[in-house]
Amino acid sequence: MESTTTLINPTPPTALYFSTGSMKDSSIFAHPSRPLYTVTSNKSGNRIEVKDAPSGRIIAVHERREILPDHITFPGSETHGSESMDVSKWLKKSKLPDGFPVHIMETPDGSYVWKSDPTYRLALFPESNLQTPVAYLQPSTPTQNFALVIESQTEAFRDDAVVAFLILEQRLRIEDKHIIVGGGKFEMNKTVFGHYVGRS
Repeated sequence: MESTTTLINPTPPTALYFSTGSMKDSSIFAHPSRPLYTVTSNKSGNRIEVKDAPSGRIIAVHERREILPDHITFPGSETHGSESMDVSKWLKKSKLPDGFPVHIMETPDGSYVWKSDPTYRLALFPESNLQTPVAYLQPSTPTQNFALVIESQTEAFRDDAVVAFLILEQRLRIEDKHIIVGGGKFEMNKTVFGHYVGRS
């Protein structure tokens, strides 16, 4: 007897492309004619707003501070509340058993881990599966800017994933610049893991 089982193709991942190489001023879109997010900053670049592009609703405000901890606010959020909090309380620093530094992000779907490595540079993994990412950076090409690729299971907390990516990728770029200035062994716009991603 022949099997009647029907194979269902999994939902393909979505690539969220950035209109510029900046983590502070850019539009983010899956289709060029329909931006999903806008990212803007003030003149000094220390206050960054992430908005839902279609509605103009502010999703998050990231305040970068020199001495005190960075702050994050999610206006009108039922999950996070509307009060400003330290970024470190939302993206909690931790370490894997081998000592590798990561950031833990709590979501309605459970705990997820942001970590960087030579394959993905920056990627998000379920805490229960650190081998298969559910969101990751797709490097730029000569004809296409870089993108944040998200798997279907990430859609439930996509806003959080985008905001966290913006913060953590910006931090990586700052670290990259320190390496360039301090050691002189890495090319401009090239990270410690060897990925080209564009300007900060």
